[in-house]
Amino acid sequence: MQIKETKDFNLMGQLGKTMQEKHRALYPEFFKPYDEESIAQHFETVFQNPKEKVFLWLDDSKQDQPVSAYLWLSEQEIKETPFRYGYTRLYISHIAVLPDYQNKGLSSELLQFADDYAKEKKIPYVELHYWANNTIAKETYQKNGFSIYNEIAQKKL
Repeated sequence: MQIKETKDFNLMGQLGKTMQEKHRALYPEFFKPYDEESIAQHFETVFQNPKEKVFLWLDDSKQDQPVSAYLWLSEQEIKETPFRYGYTRLYISHIAVLPDYQNKGLSSELLQFADDYAKEKKIPYVELHYWANNTIAKETYQKNGFSIYNEIAQKKL
């Protein structure tokens, strides 16, 4: 397995299917149907920001579709306000493991990569969010040292 940074927005349009379909299954009223072209266009814009990085995990044994997972990281400055201190964080925008590679510990490897990346950049916090019904994500993040410090509630009228 090798790790490689990518700026291939068309590939991200294809890889976005796993993430989008998972979220849509959990929250169909919130998430749009998968649209490869619009996701590719989104990543084309994302890749213009040097603080946004996407890393691919490549399976050396597969030639036709070697990507097994991807990790989208964003270096962010949270501004100080009169109410709270500012800080720098490494935000995990997406962590996605393709179906053939799930339940094999790859999520923990991706999260460790994010920790190492943050340490290398001297970023003191790694943050992410996940949807309440995504119990697999919740368990994975807790197992890897993440703790909840902020919750958002919604009321539909």
